[in-house]
Amino acid sequence: MLKEFHCIQDCSDCCINRQYYPSIDYGKIGVLLLRHEKKQVENLAEAHKINIIVLPRLGIGTNKKSNGPSQVIAYQLMGTNTDGNYCPFLDIKGKNRSPHGGFNCAIYDERPLSCHAYPALSENNTNVELDCNCKFSCQYSNHVKKNLLESELIALSTIRNNFDRFTQQTIWRYATHIGEESVTKSLLPRGWYLQD
Repeated sequence: MLKEFHCIQDCSDCCINRQYYPSIDYGKIGVLLLRHEKKQVENLAEAHKINIIVLPRLGIGTNKKSNGPSQVIAYQLMGTNTDGNYCPFLDIKGKNRSPHGGFNCAIYDERPLSCHAYPALSENNTNVELDCNCKFSCQYSNHVKKNLLESELIALSTIRNNFDRFTQQTIWRYATHIGEESVTKSLLPRGWYLQD
């Protein structure tokens, strides 16, 4: 029987642990930002006096030098640690906690769509597939009932609709060259790479 999703008590892992994607070679990815979200996140960081690093993530077409995209279609908000972990908006020093006991997000009400969507990855008529890195998914199941995930699924749909129109384009992916010290020598140099 499918469970209903809920955040695990005291968990903030989705705001702390970044993943290597699409492979370890590219380094860790940051929080996905759609083009229209980049400036908003930069303004929020300025208002909260938080230093952030935003890198490109995906691009389409090919520039005149043939060494990158002609247009950036997504960015990524990088973590504060040298290994790429910890969202800069996660308040790990404050005493306030989220309703489930995890650390507070300084921009929770204005967080990016990818944060709204997490941990939902896909859906069908009856259930939702969750990211296998989500603590709930690890403890219970990576498939859950659709109820209680309406806002996550709306955000996921908005993200998908944003990228569906680019499926026939040449896609470039940005390698961050960020990760644990033990793997940094094997990471691709920071920059654009044509997606296979």
